[in-house]
Amino acid sequence: MFFNRIRELNDLNRIWNSGQPQLVVIYGRRRVGKSALLSKWADRKPCFYWTATQTTGERLLGSFSRGLQTFKHPTMELSKEFSYPSWESAINEVADMARQKKMMLIIDELPYLIDADPEIPSLLQKMWDTLFQKSKIIMALTGSRIGMIEKHVLSSKGPLYGRASAVMWLDPLSVQHLHYFLPRYSQTQLVEVYSIAGGVPLYLKMFDDSISVIENIKREIQSTTSILKGEPYFLIHEELKEPLRFVAILEAIGSGKKQLSQISKTTGIEKPHLVPYLKILENIKFIKRNVTITENPTKSRKGLYDFSDLFLKFYFRFIAPYQNLLEEGRENSVIKNIEDQFDSFVGKEGFETLCRQWMIHMANQKKLPFDPETIGKYWDKSVEIDIAAVSKKHKAMMIGEAKWTHQKCGLNVLDELSRKGKHIEEKLDYHTTKFIFSKSGFSEPLIKRAKIENVRLIELKELFF
Repeated sequence: MFFNRIRELNDLNRIWNSGQPQLVVIYGRRRVGKSALLSKWADRKPCFYWTATQTTGERLLGSFSRGLQTFKHPTMELSKEFSYPSWESAINEVADMARQKKMMLIIDELPYLIDADPEIPSLLQKMWDTLFQKSKIIMALTGSRIGMIEKHVLSSKGPLYGRASAVMWLDPLSVQHLHYFLPRYSQTQLVEVYSIAGGVPLYLKMFDDSISVIENIKREIQSTTSILKGEPYFLIHEELKEPLRFVAILEAIGSGKKQLSQISKTTGIEKPHLVPYLKILENIKFIKRNVTITENPTKSRKGLYDFSDLFLKFYFRFIAPYQNLLEEGRENSVIKNIEDQFDSFVGKEGFETLCRQWMIHMANQKKLPFDPETIGKYWDKSVEIDIAAVSKKHKAMMIGEAKWTHQKCGLNVLDELSRKGKHIEEKLDYHTTKFIFSKSGFSEPLIKRAKIENVRLIELKELFF
């Protein structure tokens, strides 16, 4: 489905049409759709597309060699044992071909190749500097193991540092695109799905839109081949060494321990040793460190850790803590726990995320009362504000409340938000502008008072911009 990757595809096509040799790095979390995007980009172009797998260097070289020969001579019969004598000679062959005519080389899942042969990045750097600069090559290196790509390709200490002419991080899809996968679902149901799967295409395929979201979850939990139950540990073991410590940290965050001291106490990992583990999880975008929007994130010591990946968030909230029940065949107890807390989870995680995304979108469109420097959350000892945006330059803050309930928002919601606004104005001397986001709409008294007080009321449909 490429209606949702048009911008990325257009960027890649501009690279193809540049007239210069190009080295492109495309990476992102597993299952996000990198290979599908690359296949679409390569369509109808002279492209040798090769995917590395988890095997020995010798077998990978043989696979690459036979693939390259088939690309070069499509009708030639080739021995199953054919292989170039070395990676250098194989890459040299690509360079010779690219000097003669424009071509694309895509090496997908590069980290598997580096696992098998750690010298590959240095070899590619050498060949790029000496041979490919005089060719008509468009080379794309891709991978899902974020840490490996950043270490060997993007890091200043990596051999390929500075060679890439373009780096593309592929984000999951936005909620606005989910209806293409699940056309029979309402906007409410799409937000529920988003809260579980994020915007990862493979996870969206877990859902059958002829039944409810909860029924889909039940089916997954009762399945012996469930992506929901097996995928998180696969992701962790793929990306991380010492997975047991990382799992312990993720379990602690999933249970609501967000402060450094709380995570340390729960995991038994002392703070000085814990911080590097947290940094690694941040770098691979499993978690994020939030600070209140009025503080500098690099200087603040009040950071709270949370998941940046909604799929992992759901798993470590509702599945990981109850492995013993699943092993005992007590799936119904796990399902009952999800049903009891599901609306609260969707409201706090998926819906609030969408509200902040709407705020970012409106800021980009210059449709907010002022141009904010930071969009996120605000909290102190007295108040917590779900959606907030600040401009220290203008001494102004936008504050929002997100309500995921079956009832229309009433005056009590505005009263509470006004209390928070008054606190901000007295404490920080900032002017505040109020927003209320609601799944189910607004009562007539609230609508009338909001007009008088210039409070912006945002319905669910407006988040599907």
